[in-house]
This record gives sequence, structure tokens and C-alpha cells, in this order.
Amino acid sequence: MLPPGTIGRDIYSRAFKFAREERGILSLLGIRQTGKSTLSLQLIEGLLYSGIKPAQIFYFTFDDLSLRQDLSASFGNFLKITERFLGEDVERHKGCLYIFIDEVQKLPGFTEYIKSLYDLRLPVKWILTGSSSLELRSQIKESLAGRVLTVTVSPFSEAEIFRGNGLTPPVRKDMWQFLFGGASPDKKALKKFQAEIMPQKTDIQKYFEEYMVFGGLPAVVLSPDAERKNILLKNYRDTYLEQDIRTLVREDKLWVYQKIMELLASRTGDLLNYSNIASQMEVSVDTVKRYFLLLEKTFIIKHLPTYSRNVRSELLKTPKVYFTDTGIRNSLLGLNNILQIERLNQFGAVFENAILERLNTAMFLSGHEARLYYWRTKAKEEVDIVIYTPERLLPVEVKSDKKIKARHLRGIRSFLNKEKEKIGILIGRFENADILEEDKTLIYLLPYWMI
Repeated sequence: MLPPGTIGRDIYSRAFKFAREERGILSLLGIRQTGKSTLSLQLIEGLLYSGIKPAQIFYFTFDDLSLRQDLSASFGNFLKITERFLGEDVERHKGCLYIFIDEVQKLPGFTEYIKSLYDLRLPVKWILTGSSSLELRSQIKESLAGRVLTVTVSPFSEAEIFRGNGLTPPVRKDMWQFLFGGASPDKKALKKFQAEIMPQKTDIQKYFEEYMVFGGLPAVVLSPDAERKNILLKNYRDTYLEQDIRTLVREDKLWVYQKIMELLASRTGDLLNYSNIASQMEVSVDTVKRYFLLLEKTFIIKHLPTYSRNVRSELLKTPKVYFTDTGIRNSLLGLNNILQIERLNQFGAVFENAILERLNTAMFLSGHEARLYYWRTKAKEEVDIVIYTPERLLPVEVKSDKKIKARHLRGIRSFLNKEKEKIGILIGRFENADILEEDKTLIYLLPYWMI
């Protein structure tokens, strides 16, 4: 069923457990072309392997125009089609049926119909997948609230990139435990972890640099050459605008939307200034805010909020902007190799974006209760990332420099002093891990390839 070389996804176990064991609707959402349909097929294969009979599994794709037309006449035709293949009424079937519906957002209103069937308590486990369209997210939020578990299907993680290249992924469990609230290693333990991961250092650096340039979309990662990767990324941008956005933005404003995407790409890691962008584009602030929301809700960009002890203040302060995928970000700016990125002084921004996404992925996969922020005072003291956990606040400064400089530590020291914390982290391109002990505080110096 699955094509040769299909890469196992990190989220498979979580998605399979919900599909197999728990009541409710499973929704697979995420940025376009991250492998949601492939993950569905992997789940079907897993169900068959676990003993579910083929006759209990149904797969529909709303990419099929004839099926959409048939159902548009009456959503009730869906059950009729299912029962025709099943050979009996669904409600009388003994045992659970597994019904997959791919690209469900392409038939507006269908999630309302799924809700009505779910509420009838039919012996069906529903698995819905779709692109990151606002319509689908809205339908799920409004129609299926309390009934659905949404699993985000993201671009490839480091582990998936390694598996895609036939390599064993690095083991980072101890490092993740430290980052997200666990015990802090002493210098001996830190050196031991560095030594354990050292044999994979060259591969980690190679694929991290590729990720910085081309991102992690599965088809892009698995393409054998840079030219093909760049073509896929350009096609992605065009498809996104034509299929996800054209129906949400007036056609004569589509160029404005694309230009705002490009402006945000050029300001990765910067504070979001709506007024500045609006002035530069000669559009209203409300237009910029609306387009930013569209980009965020379709998973293209993310915002990093500022940390504040005052929740109200936190919501009102200016966030920073990052891209879900560095390849998409670079493609918007016409950047297609590391030399271009360095020459245009973009390396630091892309490096920080890539580290942030690595932390996001690690946080999700490790199952830790953590949140990511940035920190900035009125005096412009700042820290790139703050990892908030029930146990502590952990300031993380990200620098692309190969040598540690005194100025790299200023923000961390200021944060530790003001927030009464004891541990901070500096991530950079230097060679060796170490710990600086200063006035009862510890600042961990971590080469990026250890994260």
C-alpha cells in the first residue's frame, strides 16, 4: 500500500493510539505538503497489522471531484456509499469501523454532517485530514468542539530527516529532559553527553545546514539535488497562494498578501510592527493584521510572545515573527544556498529560526508541559527565547557566532538577576560544551549540534 522508502513519522504512535483506542474524532492538520495523507495510509497499515479487517476500514478523498459532486447533492449519500460497500447498515454493524476522509475541507459544511453522525454514536472512528485551510480549522472549532483531537503534522524533524537519509537519528532524551524542566547536568555529565553525540556531529551539522536553506517539507528533504528542492519550494509558494489563499483574499490584493509574506520573511526574528508594514505597503493596519492572521492560521508563520509576569501585559506586548519552515521563508526572498544567506547578513536570523523550530519539535515530541517566549525590557535588555515550565524559567540566547563574546551573555545575566533564576543557556556554533559558574548561577554553553 505504502510506496517504498516511506518515512515513519515521529507523531505516528500518538496518532495511532488515539485512532485505535480512544473515542472521539482524530483530525490531522498542518501546513500543506507535510504528509498528512501519507500518515493516514500509515495509520491504515497499522490498523491492518493490529488485526483490524480490511472490510472495517474505509478511505475517501475529497480530491475526487465526482465524489464531491455526488455528496454535494446530499450529504446523506455518504452513508449510502459506505453501506453499499459494507453490505449492511452502519448502525447495525458489530465492531468498529474506521473511516478516513482526506481533504475534508474541500466540501464545505461536511464537518457539520460528521458531527451529526458522531452524535448518533455510530460504531465509527472518524479520522479527518486536510490542508491548513481556515475553513477547516473554523469548522472543526465550531462544529466539533469537545469531540476532536487535533494532531499537527509538521515539516520533518531532525530524526525524520536522518531516517529519510538512511541514518540512525541522534538520541537527545537527556538534553530534552534538561531543557524542559529536568535536573541540570554537572560539567562531567555534560561532557559525557557531548562525547556520546560526537560521532554524529558531522551528519548533524550537514543536515542542519540543509534544513536552514531548504527547510523540512518531506518532498523537499527527500529530493536528491538543490535545483529540484528550489523548484518544489517555488511551486509550494504558488500553490499556497492559488489554492489556500485566493478564496480568502480579493484577487486584486493577492499581490499585497504575497508582498507582506516577503516583508515578514525579511524580518524573521524581529518585533512585529503592523504600522511600519502598513506604511511601507500603503495599506491599512487592519489589512496587515488580517493577512498576518491568515498566515498564522495556515501555519506559514508563528509568533513568539513576550514573557511577562502580568498575563494581560503579555498579550498586549509586541510578539516576534518566525516561519514554520525555513525553506519557505528563504524561497520568498529568493535565497537558495548558504552563501547567499551569509552574504546578505541573513544567517543569524535563519539560524535562530531553525533553533526555535528544533525546540518546538523537541517540546512536542517529549511531551513536556512547556511554553516558549522571548524577553525584552524597556531598557532593551533581551533574551531570544525563554522556556517556561512549572519548574523554572530558562533563558536561552541563540548566537550564530563561532566564538563566545562577553556581549552574548549580557541578556542572560540580566534575566537571571531580574527574574531570580539560577540557570541560563547560550547556544552557538562554538566547538565545546561548558558551564560558566557566576555568583551562584550557571550559564550552559551548548554547541547547536547538541540541541
